[in-house]
Amino acid sequence: MEPVCHVGFSAVQRLAELDLTPTALHKGLAGGSAEARLCTEMDAPGMAGYAFWSRSNRALREHLAREGWTFSNSQSILRCIHPSGAFAITAVSGSGRVGDEDADFSGSVRTKNPKGPAMAKLVQRNHEQLPLFVLAASREQEEPEVNDLPTWFLLYKSSKDGLAFELSLPVEMHGKNVDTWRERIILSENPFIGAEFDIKRLDEVPNVAPVEVPVKFKGAL
Repeated sequence: MEPVCHVGFSAVQRLAELDLTPTALHKGLAGGSAEARLCTEMDAPGMAGYAFWSRSNRALREHLAREGWTFSNSQSILRCIHPSGAFAITAVSGSGRVGDEDADFSGSVRTKNPKGPAMAKLVQRNHEQLPLFVLAASREQEEPEVNDLPTWFLLYKSSKDGLAFELSLPVEMHGKNVDTWRERIILSENPFIGAEFDIKRLDEVPNVAPVEVPVKFKGAL
């Protein structure tokens, strides 16, 4: 199967085939953004990024739970699981040309942080399994083990222009980063445009000049 990038109306249609809507993705990212913006310089470095990751997955789960989706934290991969048990979604931070429909399918869009063996196996399973075009057929099968499910990534990336995102199906890693995709779904509607959605600024360690305190020794006590 040749890789494909869905944009515009095609993206909305592809989401519908997965029983998803643009609102579902927006709700997840909005939840992560709201939580990250509560962080201040007095939080630990990197806290905003961690808060975004955790809360975006939670908000996505809470929104989809009303449609019968379940969830799993197996192997520390936060997944929403489709009611049919046919596939899962996880929100992760991305880097490179996230949200750019002209980006190459390999190498241009990557996960931001290094991934371990559990994620490598998950991506390998994605590569080995058939793409999900017809959910009805999957519903007739026995429910597979969660770590065998094809898993889509809701990739997000912040910049001074706001938050870019896409829902993509990874099929390969190079080094410790997932960077090759069979499908990419990029919505035209992005409600996260603007510097206020740049959580990267919150993740940066503040550049504060060191405080020098003069010490004078007055001799032995």
